[in-house]
Amino acid sequence: MASIEDRWHRTVKLPDGTTAKERTDRYGTGLRWLVRWREPAGNERKQSFAKKVDADAHANRVEADKLTGAYIDVRAGKELFSAYATRWLADQTTDALTRENIGGRLRRYVEPYPLWNSPLNQIRAGALQSWLKSLAVVRTSGGSPLASSTRGVVFSHVSAILNAAVDDGLIGKNPARSSSVSAPRPDPRKVTPWPREWVIGMHEQLPERYRPFVTLGAGLGLRQGEMFGLSPDDVDFLRGWVKVQRQVKIVGNKLVFALPKGRKVRQVPLPSVVRDELAAHLAAHSAVTVTLPWEEPDGAPTAVPLVVTTRESRACNRNHFNQEVWKPAQERVGIPSSRENGCHALRHHYASVLLDAGESIKAVSEYLGHSSAAFTLRTYTHLMPESESRTRAAVDAALRPQCAPGAAEGGLTSTDVQNRRNSSDSMPRSAS
Repeated sequence: MASIEDRWHRTVKLPDGTTAKERTDRYGTGLRWLVRWREPAGNERKQSFAKKVDADAHANRVEADKLTGAYIDVRAGKELFSAYATRWLADQTTDALTRENIGGRLRRYVEPYPLWNSPLNQIRAGALQSWLKSLAVVRTSGGSPLASSTRGVVFSHVSAILNAAVDDGLIGKNPARSSSVSAPRPDPRKVTPWPREWVIGMHEQLPERYRPFVTLGAGLGLRQGEMFGLSPDDVDFLRGWVKVQRQVKIVGNKLVFALPKGRKVRQVPLPSVVRDELAAHLAAHSAVTVTLPWEEPDGAPTAVPLVVTTRESRACNRNHFNQEVWKPAQERVGIPSSRENGCHALRHHYASVLLDAGESIKAVSEYLGHSSAAFTLRTYTHLMPESESRTRAAVDAALRPQCAPGAAEGGLTSTDVQNRRNSSDSMPRSAS
């Protein structure tokens, strides 16, 4: 049990056997009340207070926390956020590129601020809100404000680190979850699909060996890395399916093969126009086998025949491709150069075509390899055809033969009946 000691007085025994309080040498200096207790691990701890009521409250809280398993070692919480974040990141089991991206965001958007060197147990909701306010005025290298979505991602990293600190018993609760902390909300931007003319224009303006990328993006909805990693072995020309099972990405400035985003392997229907272009391309350019590490720069060497490679028979590097191949073609077509008009725009075009044709959100989500149909719905709901006319037609078709007003009035429809009523109302009435 926790004990409380009065350091300004001590109890002495008088000659008559009674006891009395007398002042100690510490009387009037320092904090008067000392609480001693043992941690669950057996280590003795102590803390001083000016008032006995505070000492009593602390002693009671310590014992209650020990009983409920909520005891927090105050000394452990003195670890700096920076040190704990570094350990947290090293322990993550995500792929190397994801860890690299998280580390980069922490360096750019957390390290320059006081939060980075704050002890974990001193981080309060107000400090987090102040940090978020500072991020709101950050400008990118292009001079534009830091996107709310980017600020939201960085905030999620910080919150995850503080959650882990709670789980490790370093702090009692996560201040990022406080109601007074306003987490950044995504920018209310809507995806704008490319017009067909831009898709055709890019196909015409790209160098001939890279033209299949336009068809793979607009015709299969592949991500850029998935286009780079597509193998003829992934294409079932007879049954009309494509298995999307790898991508080419950059980890530590080195190209590697890896599973698709979210580690989701998927099957995508192969339209005849895509099938025919792939067949023609492979007839003109034989697949080249490329060997890259698997997932990590020091991963197992993996050999894969690729549909499209560079002139040097290498896998495509997105940095070089985007700058030296994609952007010049964009300029020739007259497409504004922006992040929204990168290769990913072809994927949006694919989604818009499917939705306009009436394909279900569930199917579109599966073909795109999204984490959930809910994400697909949030991203593309504004592209779905209006449903009002289809709703009216569906109900009319289902109910008119049984109970439509026209069935009781010589086959007249509700519109006919209303027209007759309007006509009757407009006729002159005789005086009564």
